[in-house]
Parts: sequence; C-alpha cells; structure tokens
Amino acid sequence: MLRIDADGPRGAAIAQEFKAAPFGPYSADLQKTLQLLRWGYARGRTIIVCTRPYCEWRLGRMGPQRGMKVEIDDSAVFTDYGAAVWACFRARWQEVTGKPCPVA
Repeated sequence: MLRIDADGPRGAAIAQEFKAAPFGPYSADLQKTLQLLRWGYARGRTIIVCTRPYCEWRLGRMGPQRGMKVEIDDSAVFTDYGAAVWACFRARWQEVTGKPCPVA
C-alpha cells in the first residue's frame, strides 16, 4: 500500500518538488503521492473552485454525498492558479496524513 512520509525528509522533498513545479514534470515518488492526494477518496475532499473565469479561484470542500452543494471557503481568494494549486495540495496533505504539509 502507498503511504505518504509526512514526517520524514522524503515527504518534505516531495512537497518541495511539487511547490517548485506544480504542473510537472514529476518524479515517480511525487506521482505516487499525487495519486493518493487526488484519487484516494472523494467525500469531503478539498477542491479548487473557479469563481471568476481565468482570473479568480477559491478552495472548496466537496459534500459528504454525491450531488450535495460544494462548500466554498471565502477566507482566501487566489488570482494565480498556481497558488491555488499549491494551497489545495497543502490542504489535501493535511486531510490524508493528519499532519500539516512540511513545506510552507
């Protein structure tokens, strides 16, 4: 079974690699980590919501059941899609591992 090394140097290196190049290319370790973060579960998962086409994004949370309304977090508005992707990565890291992402 795949797991994320949330406390060790390997986990920090993977997070740093993603922060440096959120759109790839990705190492094999980062690809495996992204598979867990993106496809490991769906209910309650953090997602990116486009609130103004091509210029504004916010984080949201999927509902506990399919078809339920997405809960949008208004505490942060992103005008850079890469920053929204990084924030989503950090939120999902916390959700999956139960620990904060080691890279700020």
